[in-house]
Amino acid sequence: MERVLIVDDYRGAAVATAECLSLEGLQTRVAGGCGETLEILRYWSPDVVLLDLMMPQRDGFATARAIRSNPNSAAMFICAYTSKDSEFVTRSRQGALFDGYFRKGTSPDRLVTFLRSLCVSTELQ
Repeated sequence: MERVLIVDDYRGAAVATAECLSLEGLQTRVAGGCGETLEILRYWSPDVVLLDLMMPQRDGFATARAIRSNPNSAAMFICAYTSKDSEFVTRSRQGALFDGYFRKGTSPDRLVTFLRSLCVSTELQ
């Protein structure tokens, strides 16, 4: 089963995304920021982290850096999950912290297809 951690300071959006993914058979958890993310990663290892970039206190780039410092994160696919365009991620020096990009607001069906393709490709490695 695919395991997805959704990190977003807007809890309502994160929970709604988690609900949609759960209905499609994916196992999900929700975190509201960096601290909660690191706490979840202490006991649960997702295949994919959908990480919002525009968060107060520690933004998505700082959170990605904190995740990458965790020795158990090597197998995790960290995806920038934002309403910003992909250039916002790629033109940043810190864009290399992310393995991929998915734009918020895209249909849930496309998100599920994207996540399943990631999980299948990581299983083949």
